[in-house]
Amino acid sequence: MLKYCRIFVLLVLGILGFFLALLICLPRPFNPRNTSLVTRYILAPAARIVGLKIHMEEPEFLAGMKSAVYAGNHQSNWDIVALAPCVRPGVIAIGKKSLVWVPLFGLIYFLAGNVRLDRENKQKAMETMNKVSQDLGSGKYSIWIFPEGTRSKGTGLGKFKPGAIVTASEAGVPLVPIVASTYFDDFDMNRWNNGHVLIKYLDPIEYPKFDMKNKEDLRRVRTCTQELHDLFAREIESLNAKALEMNQADGVKPGKKKAQASGGAAGAGDSTASGGKDGEPGAGA
Repeated sequence: MLKYCRIFVLLVLGILGFFLALLICLPRPFNPRNTSLVTRYILAPAARIVGLKIHMEEPEFLAGMKSAVYAGNHQSNWDIVALAPCVRPGVIAIGKKSLVWVPLFGLIYFLAGNVRLDRENKQKAMETMNKVSQDLGSGKYSIWIFPEGTRSKGTGLGKFKPGAIVTASEAGVPLVPIVASTYFDDFDMNRWNNGHVLIKYLDPIEYPKFDMKNKEDLRRVRTCTQELHDLFAREIESLNAKALEMNQADGVKPGKKKAQASGGAAGAGDSTASGGKDGEPGAGA
């Protein structure tokens, strides 16, 4: 019953939010600041409605940050709510072209100035990313990329694609990792409290200019990509441990998915407790 009540409330607020977002975007369409206004003031409050408690602190270095590539782990469609507080002024997202056809959301995504990537056309995709690199280098905006390229949906941190690193390298801007603790395994629309989500900004990473036609540079990009993945994996494990302590203190029990996974492992004779899974707004390059 709670699930359907939440869905009803979200639908009503979603429609109201759509018109509010139009009021934000229509007077200045494609302005890079539109995305942060929509996410922070329309999407972020929805976290409380679905029972998520978001904890995030913005480090001091963000105050002087101009253009950057922000890279985050992608767990599910609910990331647009859970990660909404992280979207700073001037940050836009890179998403697949088909997102514009999603009812209501697609129009706002378009008017907010986000980048639409045609994954089916490699040439157009490359041209789009080249334009993004130029705009980043000139300080026009910052971008958000999910290195995994797709939602993990509780299967663990996926393999990273090199797009975020390559884009930061070509634009000459830092890459800022944003790591979120796992919430997907515990998320259940039928319970009041879905626990704590911890979000942490890591120190900016500067990459040298890579020549993607040079074999040695290609190897270095692959190495950097794996190192970034390993960094995320370590931080997610640390954040999950802290989130677990906070959830236990609040009396939040593991969600159905995590309980089933633990039960399955026990049935198989595995004495190791199942760890949290992790996962990417919309698209990786």
